[in-house]
Amino acid sequence: MPANIVIGSGPAGVAAAAALIAQGRDVLMVDAGEEIEPSRAATRARMARVEPSQWTPADVDVVTRAAGSQRSGTIRPYGSDFLFRTPAAAGEWNAWASSIHVRPSFAKGGLSNGWGASVLPYRDQDLGAWPIRAAELAPHYAAVASMVSVAARRDDLEPLFPAHALGDERPLPSSTQASRLLERLARQHGRLAEMGVHFGQSRQAVAQACRRCAMCLHGCPYGLIFNAADVVDRLRASGRLIYRPDSYAIRFEENSEGVRLWTRSATGGVTELRGDRLFVAAGVLPTALLVLSSLDKPGHPLTLLDSQQFFLPMLHTWPADPDPSTEARHTLAQVFLEIVEPRVSMHTVHVQLYTHNAAFAVDMRRRFGVFANLFDPVVGILSRHLIVAQAFLHSDASGHFTLVMRSAGGNARLECHRHDNATSAAAIARARRCLARAARAAGLLPLTPLARVGEPGSSFHCGGSFPMRENPEGLDTDILGRPAGLRRVHLVDASVFPSIPATTITFSAMANAHRIATQAWGAA
Repeated sequence: MPANIVIGSGPAGVAAAAALIAQGRDVLMVDAGEEIEPSRAATRARMARVEPSQWTPADVDVVTRAAGSQRSGTIRPYGSDFLFRTPAAAGEWNAWASSIHVRPSFAKGGLSNGWGASVLPYRDQDLGAWPIRAAELAPHYAAVASMVSVAARRDDLEPLFPAHALGDERPLPSSTQASRLLERLARQHGRLAEMGVHFGQSRQAVAQACRRCAMCLHGCPYGLIFNAADVVDRLRASGRLIYRPDSYAIRFEENSEGVRLWTRSATGGVTELRGDRLFVAAGVLPTALLVLSSLDKPGHPLTLLDSQQFFLPMLHTWPADPDPSTEARHTLAQVFLEIVEPRVSMHTVHVQLYTHNAAFAVDMRRRFGVFANLFDPVVGILSRHLIVAQAFLHSDASGHFTLVMRSAGGNARLECHRHDNATSAAAIARARRCLARAARAAGLLPLTPLARVGEPGSSFHCGGSFPMRENPEGLDTDILGRPAGLRRVHLVDASVFPSIPATTITFSAMANAHRIATQAWGAA
C-alpha cells in the first residue's frame, strides 16, 4: 500500500499526486470515478478520428443537445450526464437540493470535464488574510502550468499576472470579432488605463493543434482542453500511481502510526485502507461532509465562500464580416479584462469576454418565447454582433453559504443555507458601470437593461470552508491544510482558501495543492 493516499481525481487531486510522485513517492488515488457512457465515448472517439467537416449531423446533435437532466442542468459534456451523476456509493447526495447552484462532481477528472479552461494566477492584492503570498505559490503555478498546457501570449496582463512558465508564446487563434476588439482596446489603452481597466488575450488550458471546431463548451472531441482524468492515466502509466475507482470516501482517522480511510463501493461494501498521509481533494462539498463526519461534528456550521458573477451582453458596432457563425473558431473566453480601481472595488474584478457561439441565438429565441418566429430575422442579426461579458467579484463582495452536517439513523448528509451580502448589489453596479464605459470606448454597445446577475454558487468558484490560518482555531487549517490539530491529513482543494479572489479558481487550486503536497513530508 503506498504511503500517500489521495482522495479525488480532479485538478487539485492530480496536482497533489504529481507533486508527490515528483518526489519519488508512490500514490494510491481513491475516487468515485464516474465515467462517460460507452455510447457517448464511442461518439467522441468517432469524431476525434476525423476533421470537423467530416462529422455526421447525428453525432453533432448528440454532443450539442441542450436539454439537461434535472441534476445536471445544461452541462452535459459530449451529451452525457456523467459530470454530475450521483454514484450508487454516494446516495446521500441524491437529496442535495437547495438555493446553492454548485454541485458535487464524482466524475473521474472532476469538474475539469466541463470547465471553461481559463487560467490566471492570484494577485497579492487579492489574497488578504491568506497566510501565504503569491511568491510562495509562484513555483507551483509554474509546475502546474506545464501540466495543463497553458495557451497564452505576453501582453498588458503580464504586469498584473506573471506569465508562469509560458516559454514560447502559444496563444489560441482569436476569432475575427476578438481580434478587432483587441485592436480597438489597444487604441484606447491610455483612456482605459485611467479607468483602471487592463486587457489582453485570454489564457486557456488548451493543448496545441486547436481545430477551431466551436465545440469547446460541449466537450472537445479531440481532448485538447485540459482534463485531470488524462493526468490520472499518465500517472498510472508511470507505475507510481494506483487508481482505485468505485471508492467513495466516507470516513478517515489519524493515529500515531498513520491514517486509516474507509471507502464504500457501489454494492455497499466498505473497505479500510491505511497509509502514512492522506490528501483530501474530493471537492468542497464532499470534503466538507467527509471532514465533519470523520471529526464527528454534527451541527457544526461551516462557511462556504462564493465569487459572485454577473453577465453583460454587448453589441459590436463594426460589420459582422466574415459571418461569425460560419467562421472556424474556439468558443472559450477570447479576451480578459481586469478592473483594478479602488473606486470600483478594493479587489480585482475579473471579466471574460465571449464572442459568437451558437448558444447566443438559442438563448435569444428562448427569451422571445411564443414570439420567437416573429423575431427570428432580428435574432440572427443580433446574435452575429453579440459579445457577452462574464464578470466575477471577490468573495468579500459576494454572498456565502452555511454548511451543516445532519445525522439520522447513522447516515450523514449536508445541508446548505444561503446568506446574501448587503454590499453585493452596489459592488455589481459599480463594476457594471465601469465595464460599460470601457466597452463603449472600444466601440461596443452595452445592453445594460439585459444584464443578468448569476445565482449564488453558479460560478462554481467556491471554497473556504476550512480556511488556512497562521494560527488556526476550531476547524481552520494550517498552511499545509491540516484541520483541527491533525498532522497527517491535508485538505488540498479550494476548501482551504481563506478568500476567493475574482480570477479563475482552478489554476490556483492546483498550485496550492501542489505546494501542500510538495511541503507535507518535510513538516512536523
